[in-house]
This record gives sequence, structure tokens and C-alpha cells, in this order.
Amino acid sequence: MNLVRFLIRLLLLAVGALVGLGLFLFAVVVFVGFLLFSLLTGRKPNLQFRVNKNPWAARRTPAGDVVDVQAREVRGTPLPLQPPEQR
Repeated sequence: MNLVRFLIRLLLLAVGALVGLGLFLFAVVVFVGFLLFSLLTGRKPNLQFRVNKNPWAARRTPAGDVVDVQAREVRGTPLPLQPPEQR
């Protein structure tokens, strides 16, 4: 009886390890695919997850109308580079 119990535990441990390894390999393949897709499309990969710090806060209403303007080139002296603001 102890041998059967030991074999069942060993089998469950092996199955759990295989499932865990399979999920890990799946995550690695998806991550590499996402990075390759980002490299091929030329877009910076956005791997940050945004978490709402206060999920109970009321949502903001959208700002007014969106105005589409025609782009034009502005000539003149370039603006000096400023260091980013410290927050």
C-alpha cells in the first residue's frame, strides 16, 4: 500500500513538473514571438502593465472635441534640449 501511495505521489509530481515546464516554455515562446514581431514592425515593445492605483475612483470624462490640423514645417532656430523634469 505504501508503494502504491509513493508511486501515485511520484506520478503526480512528475505530471505537475511537466505542466509547469510546459507553461514556462509557452510563456518564453510567446515573449520571444512578441519581441520578434516588435522588431519586424519597428515598434518599441510595450511590456509595462498599468495598474490602476485607485480602482474605486471615478473615471475622468473625456476632454473636449478632437481637432485635426494640417501639419506644416516650422523653420527657425532649434530649441535647446532640456533635461527631463524630476518627479
